[in-house]
Amino acid sequence: MVLLQGAWASETDEVQPWLEKMHEAAHMLNYEGTFVYGQQGQLSSIRIIHSVTETGERERLVAMDGSGREVLRDGDRVTCIYPDSQSVMVEKSRPRAKFPPTFPVKVGALDNFYRLSLAGKDKVAGEPAQKILIRPRDNLRYGHALWVHEKTGLLLKTELLNEDNRPVEQFMFTQIIFMDEIPEEALQADINKENFTWYEVDETRQQTENDRNTPWQVTELPSGFEQDMTRMHQIPTSIMPVEHRVYSDGLASVSVFIEENDDKDEDNLFGGSHMGAVNAHGRTLNGYHVTVVGEVPHETVKMIGESVEYRESP
Repeated sequence: MVLLQGAWASETDEVQPWLEKMHEAAHMLNYEGTFVYGQQGQLSSIRIIHSVTETGERERLVAMDGSGREVLRDGDRVTCIYPDSQSVMVEKSRPRAKFPPTFPVKVGALDNFYRLSLAGKDKVAGEPAQKILIRPRDNLRYGHALWVHEKTGLLLKTELLNEDNRPVEQFMFTQIIFMDEIPEEALQADINKENFTWYEVDETRQQTENDRNTPWQVTELPSGFEQDMTRMHQIPTSIMPVEHRVYSDGLASVSVFIEENDDKDEDNLFGGSHMGAVNAHGRTLNGYHVTVVGEVPHETVKMIGESVEYRESP
């Protein structure tokens, strides 16, 4: 056992410099490119422009499927534009998902839950890349395969691997150009947003766990998962305030949404559901609906969802 632990430590030490290089590249490079995102046999093509200047980090994502949807990021401000519904959502927080995907820099804390190793060289979008494997040590989380650009460290391709080691979600650059500077006009949306309906999350309605006493408790989590965030906020599509919690093991994350049932509770999820790599589990408890969502196996979201309890304060 000591020999095995020593081998695991050696593999992790080899991977660590690559993840550090990848993390720096994600925030320090100017580039423009196109990547494809795939799940359930469906592929989406997205154009990305990423800029870093003295004033901070900015990014623009444009869907190439004809919908014209865009996501603009300026620091921690995220603006989502939906031409098909003529609406704009603005939120000052981290988005639900980032493209390209991001991974933790320090991997030592993951050793108990994942095995990390280098897996040879490859090419992505015509660029040389180092392949990295991240394999889970249990069946409660997914594995990952990463392809990191040898020269810059930018993440060029990822595969999310299920319990059978099959890809359930993929991301891959098909074309990329590194630039010294990004023109300002390349970071601006192409559409006229004057006639759009704007939704902006009210920051005053967002409260952290430290600001409020919540009666809701999650009593069972996979080993290594810890609470990352809790807040109350209003979702434009819901008339009820929603309590949103995030639990993470440093790589995988799961969201727990708790909202009071309303007249449309027949639309709520009961039992399990999935879309690609994302699994969800829903149930009703004490007049509230609990939904757990995450890029983890269904067994994981079900375990967490069924463990949610309502406990009145003394």
